[in-house]
Amino acid sequence: MKPTDFVILLIRASGRISGRTLLQKRAFFASELAGLTLDDTFVAHYYGPYSPRLDAAIANLKALGFVEERMIGFGAAGTGGFEIKRYDYRLTEDGENVADSLAELHPTEYSAIVDSVEKIKAAGDPNYFELSIAAKAYYILRKKARPMNREQIMTAAESFDWNIQPESLEKAVSFLENLGLTRTRTNAN
Repeated sequence: MKPTDFVILLIRASGRISGRTLLQKRAFFASELAGLTLDDTFVAHYYGPYSPRLDAAIANLKALGFVEERMIGFGAAGTGGFEIKRYDYRLTEDGENVADSLAELHPTEYSAIVDSVEKIKAAGDPNYFELSIAAKAYYILRKKARPMNREQIMTAAESFDWNIQPESLEKAVSFLENLGLTRTRTNAN
């Protein structure tokens, strides 16, 4: 599936997505859960797995008028005075029409994306920060391709310049377990 098609269907299934980071992480998990071959586009980035191809797809969809990006400002923060802002995404009316056509053209994939979004919501519907930590942990587990304990995940995260706190990792592991993407091993005595 083309990244532009995936993004349109993901936003359609989500309704609206609040934030660039949330969009990237939801795309990461939805593509994994739906069994779509988008995971090869994700690379390690500041806030976890990030796809430049999906970012380009979003830019193209905005330029075509299919996706609306709305900046929400929260004012200046911190000592540097930088503005804190978030970008929200939704389909335009034309985007909804395209999504209708794509859903008819790719019914199996669309159904899988909808199911994936529902699983993410049912597993706790984490905010962008929590989903980012979960995506980092899962990305590490996939890259290492072996079982790892929490300490090993936090150590491996350092190689990507990611700092994962133990309490954040606990929430992430719980989320991944709820999604069925990982499980905790118990030692039998």
